[in-house]
Amino acid sequence: MANGKNFKQSSAEIIAEILSDERVRRGLDYLQGEEFKTDRERVRQGASERLKNIRNRYRGKKRTPEQAARERELTLRLAEVEAEAAELRIHLSELLEEEEKLRTALEDL
Repeated sequence: MANGKNFKQSSAEIIAEILSDERVRRGLDYLQGEEFKTDRERVRQGASERLKNIRNRYRGKKRTPEQAARERELTLRLAEVEAEAAELRIHLSELLEEEEKLRTALEDL
């Protein structure tokens, strides 16, 4: 029985110490305050709006699941092509820099 009492007391002391920490108190005050409630409501409404937009995007065109899947497939492929094009532009700019350095070195000779 003594071990259970010690455990409860030490647990209570740990919890009291945590709750007395200024950062924890500020956090609790924030969570109970109007600012948090306002932020939470704003985030909730934003998420609701995004979900509604996603639903409307697919529902509005009255696409079949096959068409929606094909659109996702094409969108992913487009993203891959855009990424590859960006990599090629970077490589091209590196080559142009190297060309400029070589031309400058040739002119200096």
